[in-house]
Amino acid sequence: NEIGKIIGKENKAKQITELLEERIKSVRNNTVEIKPKVLAIEWIEPFFTAGHWIPEMIKDAGGENMISIIGEHSRKLSIAEIIESEPDIIIMMPCGFDTFRTISEYDKTLKDNKSWNMLKAVKNKKIFAVDANSYFSKPSIRTITGLEILAKIIQPESFLNLNVPENSFLQIK
Repeated sequence: NEIGKIIGKENKAKQITELLEERIKSVRNNTVEIKPKVLAIEWIEPFFTAGHWIPEMIKDAGGENMISIIGEHSRKLSIAEIIESEPDIIIMMPCGFDTFRTISEYDKTLKDNKSWNMLKAVKNKKIFAVDANSYFSKPSIRTITGLEILAKIIQPESFLNLNVPENSFLQIK
């Protein structure tokens, strides 16, 4: 609303803000009590957790965020930490990459990794690539779409009718 006031578009800014707040509330209010354990990985080699606003987005989308902490920086992590956290779902979101680049990097570095392939999430085919460049890496209005993408991944039954952009996420098989 501050920017709207500065540029003389206060009413329009208020409308946009209210719409975005409604989208956030809609996601928060439609999650179910069962919270799968979710690990978001911001970089593959070496592994980095997704920090900053991503842990809060995972929580709001109905997941139990693993390893990273709301508001803290992304940090390096080991395969041992990943194994110990026993995630139900892993979301690959390398900073600046789109969905297809993420899958390409995944195929090069993790597809044949024995330790990685022992993870429950990998065995259950609950690994997802997201378009981090468009919806997660930079704080903007588009992170609201990112929240909706996470909701579709984390609690798909609750968000069957929620539309998100094509190829904004893909299941890695």
